[in-house]
Amino acid sequence: MAFLKKFRCIADTISLFFLTFFLCYVSSHLRLPLVLSMFWIVNAVVAGIFVRYPSTHRPINYLACALAMFLNDYLFSGWLSSVILINLANIIFIAVVALGLRSLWRSHTDQLTPKQVLILFPVCLTASLLAGIWGGIVSAGGGSLTNNLLNIALWVSEQFSTGLMILPLILSFKRSQKFIWQRTSVLAVLSVPILFLGAALISGPGSIAFPLPVLIWCALVLPVFVSALVTFLVGILEIMMVYENLIGEHLVDSPPEIMTLVSIRLGVAAMVLTPFMVSVTIDAVKTLNRRLEIRANTDFLTQLLSRAGLFEKLGEIPLSAGQTVGLILFDIDYFKAINDNFGHQAGDSVLSELGYILRRDYKEQFYISRFGGEEFALIARDISAEQLYQQAEALRLRVARHDFSLTDRSLSITISLGLEVGSANNNEEWTQLITRLVSKADSLLYLSKAEGRNLTTPDWSEGSPALSDRTPT
Repeated sequence: MAFLKKFRCIADTISLFFLTFFLCYVSSHLRLPLVLSMFWIVNAVVAGIFVRYPSTHRPINYLACALAMFLNDYLFSGWLSSVILINLANIIFIAVVALGLRSLWRSHTDQLTPKQVLILFPVCLTASLLAGIWGGIVSAGGGSLTNNLLNIALWVSEQFSTGLMILPLILSFKRSQKFIWQRTSVLAVLSVPILFLGAALISGPGSIAFPLPVLIWCALVLPVFVSALVTFLVGILEIMMVYENLIGEHLVDSPPEIMTLVSIRLGVAAMVLTPFMVSVTIDAVKTLNRRLEIRANTDFLTQLLSRAGLFEKLGEIPLSAGQTVGLILFDIDYFKAINDNFGHQAGDSVLSELGYILRRDYKEQFYISRFGGEEFALIARDISAEQLYQQAEALRLRVARHDFSLTDRSLSITISLGLEVGSANNNEEWTQLITRLVSKADSLLYLSKAEGRNLTTPDWSEGSPALSDRTPT
C-alpha cells in the first residue's frame, strides 16, 4: 500500500511537470499579440489543481512546476540569469491561492459553496498583487517610475483576470455530473451570441455589461461547470472585442493602450464572478433541497423509504386502470421481547440489518418501505398472486435462516406476512390503491400471527397454488 502511494506521488509530480511545461509553451506563444496576452493560464490551472486535489499540494510539486517554467523560458526565450527571478512571480501566485483556499477544500469530490466563491476574490487579488509587484519589478529592467507602474499593473491585471476566470472551471469540474438539456438551457446559451451582436451594434461604454443578464440566466439553468465555462468564454471574447474596439468605444491614445487592456481585464474579471456566485448558490440550494427530500422520505435507521416516501415515490409512476399491484406486509415476531431482553440498541441493530438485507436482495423487484415500527411493506407492479407468494416465502425463509449480529451475540428472528394482490380501479390513485391493499394485507398478517407466527398468509380468494403447505419453518 505504501509503495502504491509513493508511486502515485511520483506520477503526480511528473504529470505536473509536463502539464506546466505544455501550458507555459502554449501561453508564451499566445501572449505575443497584446490582445491575447491574458492567455497566461498556467498559474491558475496549477493553483486550481493544488486546491482541488489536496494530495498534490506538496513542496516537491512546486519544485517540479518551477523547473518546467525555467526550462520553457530557457529553451524558447533564451533567458538565463533572470529566469528564476521572473518565474518566482508565478510560484508566488500559485502558493498564495493554494494556501489561501486549501482549508476550504478537503477532497476533489467536495461541492463548491458560496463561502468559497466569496473568498476567491480576495485570495486572487492578494495573489495577483504580490505576484504582480514582484514580477513587474524584476522584469522592468530599470526605466522610469511610470513604466514600472504600468508593468506592475499589466502583471496584476493578467494574474487577476486569468485567476478569476479559470479557477472556477477547475474547482467546479465534475466528471460524473449528469445534466439533461432543456429548452430554457438551450435558449440561455443561444442568447449569449445574440447579446454580443447587440453590444457590437449599439456599442458605447455600457455595452460591456450586456452579456451579464444572460450569464446570470445561464447560472440559473445550467450546471455550475457549464455555467463557468460559458462565463469563461464570454470573458475572453469581451476582453478581445473591447480591445479591438468592437464594443465599448475606448480611445487608444487616452488612456494609454496598456492601461486600456488593464482596465478591460479587471472589469471583466470582476463581472464574471457574479454569475459564478449565482450558479454556486443555486447549486447549494438544490443540494440542500435534495438532502431534505431524502431525509423526509427515507427512514434513517433502515435506509428504506418511509411511509410518506413510499407514497411520494409511487406518485411519480403512472397508474392505469386494471394494473395489477401486489403487496407484502410483514412485521418482526416478538420484537418487543428483543427490546425488553437485549435493549433498544439491539432492536435498532436488527432493524438496520434487516433493512440492509431488503435493500440488497429485493430492491430490484419491490418498492420497499419501513411502514412503521417493526412493520415493513414491499410493493410490486404487474405481479401474480403465485409470484407474490413465492417471493414472500423466499423472504420469510431468508430472514429465518439469517443470524443477526448484536454486540456480544447473534440472534435469530422470524417474520409474519400478509399478502394482497389487487387491480387499480378507474381514476384510482396510488394512495387509494395502497390503502385498500394494506387494509386487507394487515388482517392477513394478524391471521399469520394468530396461527403461530413465522407464516405467510395470502388472500385465499386469489386461488394461488401451493397455498396448502403453510407449516411454520
